[in-house]
Amino acid sequence: MPTGEFTYTGAWRPAPPPPPPPQDPDGPVLIVHAPDGRPLAEALAAHHAGAEVHLHEAGTRAPRPASAPRTVYFLGGLRTGTADGTAALDRAEERGVRALFRCARDLLIPAAATRELDLRIVTNDTWPVAGSRVLNPHAASLTGLARVLESEHRRWHAPVLDLGLGGRLPGPGSTGMARLAALIAAEPAERGLDAAHRDGVRHVRTLHPLTLPAAVPGRIRDGGTYAIVGGAGGIGLETARFLARDHGARVALLGRSALDPERDRRIREADPDGTRLLYVRADAAETAGLRAGLRTVREHFGPLHGVIHSALAHTPGLVRGLDEEALRESLAAKSRVSVALAEVLGGEELDFLLFFSSVQSFLGDAGLAGYAAGSAFQDAYAHALDQRLPFPVRVVDWGWWGTVGAATGAEVRARALRQGFRSLSPREGFETVLRTLGGRDVQVLALPAEDVLLARLGLTGRRPERSAAGR
Repeated sequence: MPTGEFTYTGAWRPAPPPPPPPQDPDGPVLIVHAPDGRPLAEALAAHHAGAEVHLHEAGTRAPRPASAPRTVYFLGGLRTGTADGTAALDRAEERGVRALFRCARDLLIPAAATRELDLRIVTNDTWPVAGSRVLNPHAASLTGLARVLESEHRRWHAPVLDLGLGGRLPGPGSTGMARLAALIAAEPAERGLDAAHRDGVRHVRTLHPLTLPAAVPGRIRDGGTYAIVGGAGGIGLETARFLARDHGARVALLGRSALDPERDRRIREADPDGTRLLYVRADAAETAGLRAGLRTVREHFGPLHGVIHSALAHTPGLVRGLDEEALRESLAAKSRVSVALAEVLGGEELDFLLFFSSVQSFLGDAGLAGYAAGSAFQDAYAHALDQRLPFPVRVVDWGWWGTVGAATGAEVRARALRQGFRSLSPREGFETVLRTLGGRDVQVLALPAEDVLLARLGLTGRRPERSAAGR
């Protein structure tokens, strides 16, 4: 890649089918399903007729096999229909990522924390594979949690298989259901694997270097109006500073909490005359609060031209000891706020909607369950929204900002450098934003890093792709 380039993109590449697996796993099989997923769970059980099989409906008390499960199928990411909105998100998370979290914390970790475990996670229509529509982005959070579980348990394998079902499952007892069960059982239990099936073709997800186009003049309007959710935080405030200074923009910073003295000081420092930046207190996770906040923005600055989601909430902790409320809070800052933005802004005439996500949706480092899961949701949701909204939607998966934001402490810095991260400067970050908004790639990973970290993501030795100019 050219010197200074550190951006990447994901792609789903056709891959050969895996070799036939043994009919029955070595040890007990646990199949976790939502209520409408029971027919598929029963078809999987029939596929493993010679094994000790236990079926468990998510949300009920899990069975205790005589010995620790060796193979687990988690079907909570399967979803029929295409409903969106915060209510649909809550239902999907309850049967999906939160159910997997409880299953892992309360059953699998006590039984098999240090043992070999194959945890196959199944979703449908979650990613834009081979040009398919994203109908079920809510299930993408399972991918982030899967990577965290692998990081916390080195003998666990948690591949994620995304099926192209068009939002529908085969009928109970049909030959299609039996074929689907065989397809799921055939997927190898490979660590870090994201696989998908579309129209009879198997695909795997890979990352590739990406050369973004030069920034497009006018993509950020001179004197335009922008809102940044979470904008009083480090990365959001730096972005607001560049918007105001380089483009004469007026920027509203939306936050849930009252403005504390330190953040007030930083905002005044970024906007000495007090005419460019405005802090607006609003709970962006609730559509009513978000609407009210954006109404205040318009009253002060006029029509909106673009919106950036930069909010996060994170309580670090391994899954085995993590409180579910902490997981919910981390998820909501990413997933619920993103969905509320789509609800409120769907009919607007914006230039763009931009999500700030994280490389942790791919890495899933130990202790980052809610953050990684929420970031993975944002990745898929950006693809879904870009397919259906009248304005471009983009997502940047950030690496490490070592000088601003929540990851500037000495301990975090030492750990990041050991892992192979290199710090993004605020100027590099803003240039990446401008170039991402000018390209066609919905999702961009911005990751200055040493080879040791790039190797974890399978990025060493790959040729860069070039992004075309976008809409």
